[in-house]
Amino acid sequence: MAPPEPGNTNTPEQAAAPIERAAPTHRVEQKRRLEAIAEVSAGVAHELRTPLFGISSAAQLLRFRAKDDPVVEKSIGRILREVERLNRMVASLLEFARPSPTVLVAGDPDSIWDDVLERERARIESRSIHLVRKHAKRHARVALNADRMAQLFINVLDNAVDASPDGATISLASEMLDDGAWRCRVKNSGPALPPDRLSRVFEMFYSTKTGHTGIGLTLCQRIIEAHGGTIALDSTADAGTTLTIVLPPHS
Repeated sequence: MAPPEPGNTNTPEQAAAPIERAAPTHRVEQKRRLEAIAEVSAGVAHELRTPLFGISSAAQLLRFRAKDDPVVEKSIGRILREVERLNRMVASLLEFARPSPTVLVAGDPDSIWDDVLERERARIESRSIHLVRKHAKRHARVALNADRMAQLFINVLDNAVDASPDGATISLASEMLDDGAWRCRVKNSGPALPPDRLSRVFEMFYSTKTGHTGIGLTLCQRIIEAHGGTIALDSTADAGTTLTIVLPPHS
């Protein structure tokens, strides 16, 4: 071991001690911060539910009364689409504030991806997006909750589609790692995210897209953590934007 530098009498062990003490403090602060956000999220969601129901009911009544007026019909359609968007936000806020227990069983995440892609086929085709799908060479066996994983994959796909121009290509590739873990990469060729935005994409209420709530990726991160896995996003001008998910093998 090299001797301490002149003027520095701390050993490496002594220097590392403040860092070790700081880690638990950071985790406690992060937990308190998330609990505070969850409490606010639940309150906002409950306050929004009643007026949204009223707006939707009034719009439906107007649609019935003015069904022969195309201008009114178009405006009502826009109102109902915005109500549906806000309802999805309310559902996401409640899911973040009161997450349901995650019961894990052995399963293959590729089969869940296939179901999600089939359900979302119309949306992908409406944007003329070309999807390139590559399956793992063998079936994965990881601990997962199928409903939560489907929710995660839908959010990931929505982000990839929203970030892609019409007619672009999205690639989805899965593979098995040497330790039995499963990894998938979802890549789109949309504009690269600047480093300052990339570092914040998993923050609650932060979004790079107009009209989005910034809840989706935060929920994705929570779902992945409940599965003991990891999620990461990389973005460069020459390689596009890639989201990587890793799930550990079923024990």
